[in-house]
Amino acid sequence: MDEILFHVSQSLEALQVQLYSGAQHGRHLLQSYSEQARTYAVDVWSGPRGVQIQESIQQTWQWLLALTQEIRRLSLQVLNPQLMYDHFMQFLGAEMSRTSMYFGCVGFVLGGVVGVTIGLSWQKKQPNVPRMKAVVCNSYRGFDALMMADDVPAPVITMLDEILVQVKAASVDLVDIKICSGYGRVLRKQLSRYNQNLAGEFPVVLGRDCAGIIVEIGQKVTKFEIGDEVWFTVPYWMSGTMAEYVVVKESLIAKKPKAIGFEIAASIPYAGTVAWDALVNKAHLDPSTTENKRILVHMGCSPVGCILIQLARLWGAHVTATASLRATPVAQALGAHDVVVCGEADVQQQLEVREGFDIIFNTEGSVAYEPCLKFCKPGGFIITTESSRISSDSYGFLIGSVYAFWIRLRCLIQGPTLWVSHNMGPTVLDQLAQLLEDGSLQPVVDKIFSPQDAELAFQHADSSEAIGKTIVRFRSQRQLKNVNSSKKLPDGAPSI
Repeated sequence: MDEILFHVSQSLEALQVQLYSGAQHGRHLLQSYSEQARTYAVDVWSGPRGVQIQESIQQTWQWLLALTQEIRRLSLQVLNPQLMYDHFMQFLGAEMSRTSMYFGCVGFVLGGVVGVTIGLSWQKKQPNVPRMKAVVCNSYRGFDALMMADDVPAPVITMLDEILVQVKAASVDLVDIKICSGYGRVLRKQLSRYNQNLAGEFPVVLGRDCAGIIVEIGQKVTKFEIGDEVWFTVPYWMSGTMAEYVVVKESLIAKKPKAIGFEIAASIPYAGTVAWDALVNKAHLDPSTTENKRILVHMGCSPVGCILIQLARLWGAHVTATASLRATPVAQALGAHDVVVCGEADVQQQLEVREGFDIIFNTEGSVAYEPCLKFCKPGGFIITTESSRISSDSYGFLIGSVYAFWIRLRCLIQGPTLWVSHNMGPTVLDQLAQLLEDGSLQPVVDKIFSPQDAELAFQHADSSEAIGKTIVRFRSQRQLKNVNSSKKLPDGAPSI
């Protein structure tokens, strides 16, 4: 070992000597080349070529001086007040006297002052924009940015196919919690440019679904009337529904089931469309293909999980759900054949003793994807219903600029509604309404809060204690007098 260390030290010393010698040689070469370059420059400057360069520089300087003097002379000649006056008088003719010109100038000035004064006095005052309450985030700092604002400008109808809805209740969804931390901020900022009711990036109105009453409709709206009770859901990049009034396109709205109240109805649209999309479009299930399939709903008492359990059981599947101890009775009441209790023992150990599953619906997010994967049957698969990360949220300046240009180009060609999911509309909502009316689907509402307690509502929805949906109820009776109203309130319609 000592011999090896000795040889290594000798090699290092030799390498050090070589590096030092190379550095010295490089320094000498640099000095030599510097001296040669300086000598060459001096020879060129003092030689015939240098004399020519000096003469060219001197001639150019003399030319610039002469040009400057000529420009100065012409400027004084052209801008000479006496000369300008003489030319002006010659143009007007002999009949124009100096006194007439003075009176003309005074009249011109006085006329301008009078015109500006009249214009300012006729300027219309900006109308007072109605204000409303809304649950918003004023930055992307998480829960710290969440607040209830009572001075948010109320929206107005700006397009012929839009509808103004007075919101009676809206629900809190986990995607709203992500929005408070910047989820979808890049796409939202770009598409908000096409919404005339938005004046800037903030505040962002939260809420993805609601139930309410129509108070105004656009001229091209044909399926609804003022006074209709409706429900709807909107995508993450749109201004939200957790406000006293919301403007939304007719293509997104459906009539609310008559048998349930606004608070109960508000718990269904967003979670219901997500669950329907997972079952029908992603898992390719329907009443004829679901029979006897083994399905696991991970976190079965989440808003989406509550609906997945009921639909899968209704269509004939054997449903297993994971849930907290507090939520276990709810999962059983919704139709789960088997409930794995989280917290009492290791969930994976409990699932290992059970038969594998054809489909696993993971409502918790990507963190639970890998643990769930090993419980699938051969050929089985996992569907995650929780919103995944959006790559555009992490784009830098260069890629973000290209992405923004691409969005504007697509909006120019196809319009902002290109990003609206085909599931967020009356097609799915009407089917969910039918299931609610015949008793096949039971809404699950955990707690109801007022807008003033919005922060508590969001904290509860994000906690492990939440079961089903958390609701924010609006009780305002404030009227909006909108000059864009195109149809009057029909006789017998409810007073808003």
